[in-house]
Amino acid sequence: KNAGGYVLGFRIDPVEKLNEIMKEIHSLYRVYSANPIFGVQYQIEDRLEPLDQVTIQYEEDDIEITNDNPSSDAFVAYYADNNKDTDSEPVFCEQLGLAVESIKEGFTLESLWEVTGI
Repeated sequence: KNAGGYVLGFRIDPVEKLNEIMKEIHSLYRVYSANPIFGVQYQIEDRLEPLDQVTIQYEEDDIEITNDNPSSDAFVAYYADNNKDTDSEPVFCEQLGLAVESIKEGFTLESLWEVTGI
Protein backbone atom coordinates (compact mmCIF):
# COMPACT_ATOMS: atom_id res chain seq x y z
CA LYS A 1 0.00 0.00 0.00
CA ASN A 2 1.07 3.53 -0.49
CA ALA A 3 1.57 5.81 2.50
CA GLY A 4 2.13 9.28 1.20
CA GLY A 5 4.90 8.85 -1.34
CA TYR A 6 6.51 5.78 0.31
CA VAL A 7 6.05 2.06 -0.30
CA LEU A 8 5.78 0.09 2.94
CA GLY A 9 7.19 -3.43 2.73
CA PHE A 10 8.49 -4.56 -0.65
CA ARG A 11 7.14 -5.22 -4.04
CA ILE A 12 8.02 -8.08 -6.35
CA ASP A 13 7.78 -7.53 -10.06
CA PRO A 14 7.05 -9.56 -12.11
CA VAL A 15 4.44 -11.61 -10.23
CA GLU A 16 5.95 -14.85 -11.62
CA LYS A 17 9.01 -14.38 -9.31
CA LEU A 18 6.75 -14.24 -6.25
CA ASN A 19 6.72 -18.04 -5.67
CA GLU A 20 10.49 -18.30 -6.12
CA ILE A 21 11.17 -15.47 -3.64
CA MET A 22 8.63 -16.92 -1.17
CA LYS A 23 10.45 -20.29 -1.23
CA GLU A 24 13.80 -18.55 -0.64
CA ILE A 25 12.45 -16.48 2.28
CA HIS A 26 10.83 -19.58 3.80
CA SER A 27 14.09 -21.53 3.47
CA LEU A 28 16.07 -18.72 5.15
CA TYR A 29 13.49 -18.55 7.95
CA ARG A 30 13.77 -22.30 8.64
CA VAL A 31 17.58 -22.11 8.82
CA TYR A 32 17.46 -19.09 11.14
CA SER A 33 14.76 -20.50 13.42
CA ALA A 34 16.76 -23.74 13.85
CA ASN A 35 19.84 -21.79 15.05
CA PRO A 36 18.92 -18.15 15.78
CA ILE A 37 21.53 -15.44 16.23
CA PHE A 38 20.55 -13.08 19.03
CA GLY A 39 23.69 -10.94 18.89
CA VAL A 40 25.28 -12.62 21.92
CA GLN A 41 28.02 -15.21 21.61
CA TYR A 42 28.06 -17.89 24.30
CA GLN A 43 29.58 -21.29 24.98
CA ILE A 44 28.01 -24.01 27.07
CA GLU A 45 30.36 -24.78 29.95
CA ASP A 46 30.99 -28.16 31.50
CA ARG A 47 28.34 -29.35 33.92
CA LEU A 48 28.77 -28.33 37.53
CA GLU A 49 29.77 -30.93 40.08
CA PRO A 50 26.96 -32.36 42.23
CA LEU A 51 26.34 -30.54 45.51
CA ASP A 52 27.34 -33.52 47.68
CA GLN A 53 30.82 -33.52 46.08
CA VAL A 54 31.51 -29.84 46.73
CA THR A 55 29.95 -29.63 50.22
CA ILE A 56 32.47 -29.17 53.03
CA GLN A 57 31.87 -30.89 56.35
CA TYR A 58 31.05 -28.52 59.23
CA GLU A 59 33.73 -28.34 61.90
CA GLU A 60 32.96 -26.77 65.24
CA ASP A 61 35.36 -23.99 66.20
CA ASP A 62 37.44 -24.57 69.30
CA ILE A 63 36.96 -21.15 70.87
CA GLU A 64 35.61 -19.83 74.13
CA ILE A 65 33.87 -16.48 74.43
CA THR A 66 34.78 -14.67 77.61
CA ASN A 67 33.54 -11.39 79.04
CA ASP A 68 36.74 -9.34 79.38
CA ASN A 69 34.77 -6.16 80.03
CA PRO A 70 32.45 -6.66 83.02
CA SER A 71 31.57 -2.96 82.95
CA SER A 72 29.52 -3.57 79.81
CA ASP A 73 26.85 -4.90 82.19
CA ALA A 74 25.99 -1.27 83.00
CA PHE A 75 25.10 -0.68 79.38
CA VAL A 76 22.94 -3.81 79.31
CA ALA A 77 21.16 -2.81 82.52
CA TYR A 78 20.20 0.59 81.10
CA TYR A 79 19.31 -0.78 77.68
CA ALA A 80 17.09 -3.56 79.06
CA ASP A 81 15.18 -1.19 81.36
CA ASN A 82 11.40 -1.58 81.01
CA ASN A 83 10.84 2.13 81.70
CA LYS A 84 12.71 3.43 78.64
CA ASP A 85 9.85 5.75 77.74
CA THR A 86 10.16 7.77 80.94
CA ASP A 87 13.27 9.40 82.39
CA SER A 88 14.10 9.03 86.06
CA GLU A 89 14.33 12.14 88.25
CA PRO A 90 17.46 14.24 87.68
CA VAL A 91 19.93 14.60 90.54
CA PHE A 92 22.91 16.91 90.96
CA CYS A 93 26.24 15.14 90.34
CA GLU A 94 29.06 16.83 92.23
CA GLN A 95 31.73 15.01 90.15
CA LEU A 96 30.38 16.45 86.90
CA GLY A 97 28.93 19.64 88.29
CA LEU A 98 25.58 19.24 86.58
CA ALA A 99 22.24 17.47 86.85
CA VAL A 100 22.10 13.90 85.53
CA GLU A 101 19.61 11.08 85.50
CA SER A 102 19.95 9.10 88.73
CA ILE A 103 22.37 6.20 88.43
CA LYS A 104 20.93 2.72 88.86
CA GLU A 105 21.73 0.73 91.98
CA GLY A 106 25.01 -1.19 91.85
CA PHE A 107 26.66 1.14 89.30
CA THR A 108 29.00 4.08 89.65
CA LEU A 109 29.68 7.05 87.41
CA GLU A 110 33.08 5.54 86.57
CA SER A 111 31.51 2.27 85.46
CA LEU A 112 29.20 4.19 83.11
CA TRP A 113 32.20 5.93 81.52
CA GLU A 114 33.86 2.55 80.98
CA VAL A 115 30.93 1.51 78.78
CA THR A 116 31.89 4.17 76.23
CA GLY A 117 35.53 3.14 76.28
CA ILE A 118 36.74 6.60 77.34
